[in-house]
Amino acid sequence: MAASLRYSQRMRRTAETHDRIVRELNQERAAALRRISGVLEGLIAQLHQIRASLSELPQIDQARTVARYREVRALALQYRWYLEVQREAMGLRQHQRLDEFYKIPPEIL
Repeated sequence: MAASLRYSQRMRRTAETHDRIVRELNQERAAALRRISGVLEGLIAQLHQIRASLSELPQIDQARTVARYREVRALALQYRWYLEVQREAMGLRQHQRLDEFYKIPPEIL
């Protein structure tokens, strides 16, 4: 009987430890999701700022600014992908609405 009780207590502690670890993992996944989306939002804001400033720049500076826009846009696309991967890690498989919330401006040709 005592052995059965000890076994039961060990199993309960194991289950509690497992639950705690799962909670911690989910908290870290959510924190990573917040970090990634924050970076993505900042990159999108930069893209809008760069795009708005283009018409005010002298011709000589426009080429350098367009190159910077392309770099920031590539990084934004990368973070958009990171966001999708992180969502999948959390079990969220529907990503169609992401592009509605995180609209990455089009390329400048």
